[in-house]
Amino acid sequence: MLQMTAGNTLAADLAHQDYSAKERSRIEKMVPRFLVPMLDKSWDILSIGCGAGTDVRTLRKLGYKAWGLDPSRLPDFGPNDNDRSYFRVCAMEDLPFGDQRFDFAFALDVIEHVGCRNFGTVVTDGTADLRKRFIESCLKVLKPGGMLVLTTSNKLFPIDPGHWHKYHWLGKLCAKCEKFGLSIPWSKRNFLCSLTDIRTIVAAIDVDHEFDVAALPVSTYPSFTGSRKPAARIATSALKLLDGPAMRASPLAPLLVIGIRRRAAPTL
Repeated sequence: MLQMTAGNTLAADLAHQDYSAKERSRIEKMVPRFLVPMLDKSWDILSIGCGAGTDVRTLRKLGYKAWGLDPSRLPDFGPNDNDRSYFRVCAMEDLPFGDQRFDFAFALDVIEHVGCRNFGTVVTDGTADLRKRFIESCLKVLKPGGMLVLTTSNKLFPIDPGHWHKYHWLGKLCAKCEKFGLSIPWSKRNFLCSLTDIRTIVAAIDVDHEFDVAALPVSTYPSFTGSRKPAARIATSALKLLDGPAMRASPLAPLLVIGIRRRAAPTL
């Protein structure tokens, strides 16, 4: 029994290491392809929900001033790491870096889980309020002229390439499709967001009319960036067709990249 337990533990550790290595490789390719074209090296940059911190480390290696926070854990630091001061274990609502601190902040595939049970995909009575608090906190850290970028699957598109939707009977029948689901846009239990949802939240927060919300191009979406798998290449080619302003965030777009910019302070 002990040998079987040890074997199972070793297999689990190896599987985790393999997943971590693949995820690290994906993020290292995503950063220069998706993020860097939007950035300036003079900016202060915040990764919201940075996980293991690979995106922050990659940005710093490229010469950018980046910080990260995650509510669940610190990155896995090695014995010689000297970058601990760049990371915080906390919720965004804690504002660990203060107000109006960053020129650019991003939360990749995070918003659809905010307010859900166990940070998953089950909405609760408090989900809407928690998402409002989250986005309000994200906007507070922006300097005048700064921008927040959110990515998520599009609630309006009937197929979600990233999540299993188990709040309806058909989704429950497809229990093995944990990374692919049928999204029902009008369901109150749908955990995804549309551009209209984000605009509604920002409008409720933005009493001084400081912020502009827009859909951005999606062809370099992080979930597919750098992948050489045939399915990912096909998906990337299809997303390029949706990069036109009229197509972004439409029911034909499976994915969303949303930019929320704080207007620059008027010059005197």
